[in-house]
Amino acid sequence: MESLIRSSSLAGFENLVRQYGVNPITLLEKAGILPAQLRDPDSFVVYAHYLELLELAAQACDEPCFGLKLGASQSMSTVGLIGAYMSRQPTILDALNVAQKYIYLHAEGIVLNLALLGQTSCEVRFVRLSDEKHEFEQKSQLAVCLVNKILKELVGPKWRADKVCLRQFVAVKQRPLFNKVLNCEVEFNSDVDAIYFSSAFLSYKPQLNDAILDTLIADQLELQRLNKLPDEMLQIESAMKMLLATGECNKENTAKSVGLHPKKLQRILTEHNTSYRQLLDEVRKSEAMRLLQQKHINMTDLALRLGYAELSIFSRRFKLWFGMSPTEWQQNLG
Repeated sequence: MESLIRSSSLAGFENLVRQYGVNPITLLEKAGILPAQLRDPDSFVVYAHYLELLELAAQACDEPCFGLKLGASQSMSTVGLIGAYMSRQPTILDALNVAQKYIYLHAEGIVLNLALLGQTSCEVRFVRLSDEKHEFEQKSQLAVCLVNKILKELVGPKWRADKVCLRQFVAVKQRPLFNKVLNCEVEFNSDVDAIYFSSAFLSYKPQLNDAILDTLIADQLELQRLNKLPDEMLQIESAMKMLLATGECNKENTAKSVGLHPKKLQRILTEHNTSYRQLLDEVRKSEAMRLLQQKHINMTDLALRLGYAELSIFSRRFKLWFGMSPTEWQQNLG
């Protein structure tokens, strides 16, 4: 399977692109990402498609600093549960250790290395923002900007990095924007992508500390870590759930959502002794039961969310599943 990244990484993408008079839907489709994938921040998109999208957007908007600007519009919520858990650690050092341990759950292949440099300085180095063949400039800008912003949220008003290093070349006229957004000296054409700051910040207590949800969040993250990212079938099921309400939940779009050729998707389903139609039926069934627990849900809306054109079609299907109507099933919940 392809490497993945949470779709929340594209938070603010559509608004930013529209500011340049460019249609974000066109860019998403060109990069192989279905617009519906951006509706659920906890769904996953193919990492290679995400990288391509950022570069396409920079070109289409004629904005070499696109990744920087997108990162500036995001926040700790972008990394979801990881950010929440970081904010509840006793110190910034503990928060950064959480980031090192769990960041791959947000984006496969991304690694953060924290290192002390003498007694007064430390480094957060970004690993695998590029490879031997490609420099992903927009992704580097976004990642460095976002982590700098998360540290600012955690530390509070006193936060200021000593220096940020970027491997990429940036034209002289664009450099003041980097200094302004990152609020520090920025060194380009460096050997590394990294943020340098005073080690004194490591002992600070995160501004958003709230210990009440510590155990719950830690347990959920540990479960994700042990299971890694969703396996092939869970990825496929997640894509189906996301596509149901669009009316475009077919094999081709589902395969596209998880970075597979439709024939490869079919082979995976066969290996799990199921078919696309059978799995779609199971996903609809489980989603119907989950949504019906919302007592005041409109049945027509429910049918549409499950990808049925009419309530009557959904009702007939539901009766085949459970031997009763959706309303009767809901009433039996008590």
